[in-house]
Amino acid sequence: MEALFERVFVETTVDTDQDGQYDLIAVYIKRPKLDEKVPAVFVANPYMLHCNEDWYDLYDVNTNIQAYPSQNIQREDVTFYQKDPVVCPKKEAEQIVENSPYPEPDPSAYECISDLYGHLLERGYAGVFSGGLGTRGSDGLTMTGSEEEIFAFKSVIDWLNGRARAFRDKTRTVQVLASWCTGSVAMSARSYLGTMCIGVATTGVEGLKTILPEAGISNWYEYYRHNGLTLPAMDWQGDDLDILAKYCFSRALDPNDFASIKPLFEKNQKTLQEGEDRQSGNYNRFWDERNYLQHADRIQASVFVLQGLNDWNVKPDQGIRLYEKLQELGKDRMMLLHQGQHIYTYHLEDSPTLGLIDRWLDYYLKGIDTGIQNESKIYIENNLDQKLWMQEEVWPPKSYKSYRVQGNGNQMIVDDLSQTIYDRKQKNTKAWLDELVLTQNAHSLSFDLETMKEDTRFAGRAKVSFRARIQQPTAILSAMLVEKGKQVRLTPNLDGDENHSFVFKMEEKPSDYFVITRGWMNAQNRLNNYSKEAIDPDTWYTYSFDFVSNDYTIPKGHTLSLILYGMDVDQTQLPFVVTEIEVDTASIVCDCPIE
Repeated sequence: MEALFERVFVETTVDTDQDGQYDLIAVYIKRPKLDEKVPAVFVANPYMLHCNEDWYDLYDVNTNIQAYPSQNIQREDVTFYQKDPVVCPKKEAEQIVENSPYPEPDPSAYECISDLYGHLLERGYAGVFSGGLGTRGSDGLTMTGSEEEIFAFKSVIDWLNGRARAFRDKTRTVQVLASWCTGSVAMSARSYLGTMCIGVATTGVEGLKTILPEAGISNWYEYYRHNGLTLPAMDWQGDDLDILAKYCFSRALDPNDFASIKPLFEKNQKTLQEGEDRQSGNYNRFWDERNYLQHADRIQASVFVLQGLNDWNVKPDQGIRLYEKLQELGKDRMMLLHQGQHIYTYHLEDSPTLGLIDRWLDYYLKGIDTGIQNESKIYIENNLDQKLWMQEEVWPPKSYKSYRVQGNGNQMIVDDLSQTIYDRKQKNTKAWLDELVLTQNAHSLSFDLETMKEDTRFAGRAKVSFRARIQQPTAILSAMLVEKGKQVRLTPNLDGDENHSFVFKMEEKPSDYFVITRGWMNAQNRLNNYSKEAIDPDTWYTYSFDFVSNDYTIPKGHTLSLILYGMDVDQTQLPFVVTEIEVDTASIVCDCPIE
């Protein structure tokens, strides 16, 4: 289909670079050359126009966990309240036009954008691609996940609906209208881009008819922290929100632009570092601002969650908890869970993904009765047969079975990384995991819960509870649920390319186990995630925490096992302090979503 390409600068409602003018963000439009108005699919992309690869320096995770006296922090102390709106003067444009022609950039500029939008162009949708605050060509500062970032992207939808202004260039003299748009807008894309779909939807902005977040973050705290621990994406240990903000601040790639904003950028970085509070790992107002789940009731758009069950970057609960909240509120929703990692599944063989998306958008943006509203609400790819897609109406689909461990008195976990096979320099995580799961060792406790008499589906969010006495003022507590049994298993690795037809690979030879899920807690956060409690080494305390959700079928004859341990070399900080954790094994209870 013949297309038009344009660039505009949308006027936001924030002034993060503090120059007395509303920040402008660069927006690129590729739309069908038609005589009729068309709906738009909007991608809010903080990675657009490249990133600061040389600035991506991770924190050292080989550090001890800081201990705190009891803090007595209350929930109201960590509640974020909306900031006062910024008021800047507006100058009237000298001219108003209906288009802003611009040469299409090199495709590499569309960082993290899939080929879905070429497909949608052929189906009569405009693609709208926006860089964010602080990206190259735009004004402002990267304040990742913040209210300002969300409001800036919301302004694009306001412009598409005639409620905000856009300009041909940054002089603000020629105003550009979006008269080609019907006003019906969807937001889509993966990861940070999908996160922005969720954040903008919680503003309740008019005209946003639907969002399709793929591996989107619904709660930034649960992305970078967990129950009082610093715990970012697996394989990205040492990452944090201030690093991501610095990485995405592509204004720095333009030396002429960066020079004027550098002092304010450096001040903003310090503000982010103070707010994220790596030392305590507590939930606070900074993270509360970035917790979109608590505003799910404001969402007016329908929501189609797409999430990988083996995604340990944006973990499954980011999508699943959002879906659960929408389900509770009775919002229009759908969810697709696949066996992949952090990928798009439009071209996954035997997947319903692309067909569902086409019918979903046609219904919500064009008003075509595609029958999608009468479809099953949840699609889940089976791990034993990747061609099998299970369908459900509610999540979790399974009831819970409670396992009480048949323990043998009190047993000790000695959390000492130097006594394991792990080498801090080599980072041999697979060897560490094999040792943890397959051997009797001093740094973990392992309990077989049940050997399955038939294929048994584990679908939902498990929970573990136990009593323990800790001989240090703080500790990392971890747990995993493992399926044990020799078998050639499905992997989340691709046989093919996600931009073309692909399937998931099978293992080349049988493996002995599969980690279904994990969970973690800072022992000082036993009551909540925002306040530390002092630990008396002579006192027994009860610890309870959730595992990450999963949908996994355990084969007949295989065993479901629970492992309790301390630091997790795949996820947590790696202290040097040796910590003894005495567990009352008779107190261990594990609730699992199986029947």
